[in-house]
Amino acid sequence: MKKFFDATVRVLPGVALIFALAIGGKLLSDWLQSVIVINWVRSLASNVIIAIVGGMIIGNLVPLPKVLAPGIATYEFFLKVGIVIMGARFLVTDVARLGGIGLAMVVVEILFSIAFVTLFARLFRLPEKLGSLLSIGVGICGVSAIIGASPAIEAEKEETGYAIAVILVFGAAALVVYPLIGRLLSMSDKLFGIWAGLAVDNTAEAVATGAIYSKAALAYTTLAKLCRNAMMGFVILGFAVYYARRGMAKQVTSKGRFLWEKFPKFVLGFLGLSVIFSVLFALFPGKDAHAYLVGRVGAMRNLSEWAFQLTFVGVGLRTSFRDMVRTGVKPLVVGVAAETAVAGFTLLMVFAAAGFLPSL
Repeated sequence: MKKFFDATVRVLPGVALIFALAIGGKLLSDWLQSVIVINWVRSLASNVIIAIVGGMIIGNLVPLPKVLAPGIATYEFFLKVGIVIMGARFLVTDVARLGGIGLAMVVVEILFSIAFVTLFARLFRLPEKLGSLLSIGVGICGVSAIIGASPAIEAEKEETGYAIAVILVFGAAALVVYPLIGRLLSMSDKLFGIWAGLAVDNTAEAVATGAIYSKAALAYTTLAKLCRNAMMGFVILGFAVYYARRGMAKQVTSKGRFLWEKFPKFVLGFLGLSVIFSVLFALFPGKDAHAYLVGRVGAMRNLSEWAFQLTFVGVGLRTSFRDMVRTGVKPLVVGVAAETAVAGFTLLMVFAAAGFLPSL
């Protein structure tokens, strides 16, 4: 109990800052939306952009006390809460239909990412494990995958830091570049959302990118990204076994336990809530019951949007321009090549599969 109390007290200052910025950003966005008359300018004042840009400005220009750091880091918790609650919006049949196609596309994307990044890492003579960490980060889910893979393949601390820095650089860039490309290509919410979910590395940045484009795109982005996240344990296990067989990492004693440890549990929460609400809609088809359930789904949607708002503030505060400048040239060049190739490849894949992608 004391540990829980101490941990709560430790994160309170940073959490309070995130809440204050999230509420202030939402109020500012609502006011700007009401006074701006030009549509494209009004879109730049969305609560998502205000939260991220505001966080970036404060995080990079204001010297924040170190006591705030633990609380700011909780934005990942709010991200997972938002994703889990979002499961109420999806019927199991929708998840199965889009998830099946999405999972197949994810497998192709992961294989392409690993092959491409490994090739470029060798061409630029990066350390082998650094190349592996970059391929895992680009292929699956960014920083989380790198942190999960680093001890499994016994990567050096410096290699892990380089890989994380590269992923963060392109996560920040995705927030601007992807929506711009989507608008230029007049992509539908469905196609853009799936593309962002397949191509943007970090889950937080992927969700933010989808939200910047539209609320409808956010739903598709979340589901596509969850398909990628679900593959994390399998990919990390493959790399761990590869390096263990070469005597460069310790053996994996229990593959089943390893997979469970690396599997992102919030994916199960999302699916569980989807199952619960799908069963409720099936058991209570009456008009009044249906209206009640729709109301509960709407309330949970608002709750998930607020959880994401807290996440977006955290993303902005976490984005350090100083760390970007410190990133090594070679890893950055490999990152540019990898992110460009994956973005282009997945974009073509999404357009090619457009006729087979069901709507939510």
